[in-house]
Amino acid sequence: MLRYKQGMQNLDPRQTSCFLTAVQRGTVRAAAEQLALEPSTISRNIAALEKVLATTLIERGRLGVRATEAGTLLVAFLSQQQGALDLLQSEFDALANMKRGKVSIAVGEGFIGDFFDNALAAFSSTYPDITFALTVGSTEDVLYQVTSEQAHLGLAYNVPNTPQIRVHATSTQPLVALVKRQGIYDIAQPLALDELAEMRCAIPPQSFGIGALLATVEAQQGVRFRAVIETGSISALKAFVRNDMGYTILPRFVVESELSAGTLVARAIPTEIFPDGQSSLIRKEGRKLPQAAQLLIKHLKSMSAFS
Repeated sequence: MLRYKQGMQNLDPRQTSCFLTAVQRGTVRAAAEQLALEPSTISRNIAALEKVLATTLIERGRLGVRATEAGTLLVAFLSQQQGALDLLQSEFDALANMKRGKVSIAVGEGFIGDFFDNALAAFSSTYPDITFALTVGSTEDVLYQVTSEQAHLGLAYNVPNTPQIRVHATSTQPLVALVKRQGIYDIAQPLALDELAEMRCAIPPQSFGIGALLATVEAQQGVRFRAVIETGSISALKAFVRNDMGYTILPRFVVESELSAGTLVARAIPTEIFPDGQSSLIRKEGRKLPQAAQLLIKHLKSMSAFS
């Protein structure tokens, strides 16, 4: 016990950084690329950290590395430690009349345009010296970033209910089928389920909120969508439709610019079959946010996703 306590009191930031990055990225090589180090240096630092703490922190497998039970505990400790440092810096920034600050935010790709156009631009104009760490990913990615305290805030679609999460803003955003205007798939609306099942489409994987909703429809209705492409890239989904290769299903707010420009058209789908999803602005329950993040929340609520 004494040795463990002494090890915790003498954690080397270089070693903990290598460990955290390897766990977050999933492989030693990916961690090395992110930190601009050799893979052998990453491995040596992790081994040294394990020696200091007298416990195994990662397990190596064919597909990469993952945290052991002890490693998971250390990840949580280091995340809490970083959160405390962020909060302290926030208090300093508040004393300095908010001339500085940094907000980390995890965002589903479908929110990116809305985030920049209707929140970030106005916020940065008011607080030009506040900086951001922005990560983009699936609903699962956003949830993990927020609950592990790597992100102060998260924007995601169809977030599952969990006591770990506090929802600051939410809005029902029904799904629509998107096709190229006057293309071969632009048929009379609304589109029935049997028509959707026969047409070629591109859909997100189940790790995305939309993909999870579509998987639920397939299971409940006993159908299989004719998905020729599965991708988490909203840009790829739009390009698929824009090139008249089929349709995709997204919330309307994600494609407002394309609908306004007339390149894509939204067709209604059966509301009794496709459940309404919700866009959500989230944070970790119980985490005290730095002042800069609290100020950003007000601007995020003005996004189209929450109107």
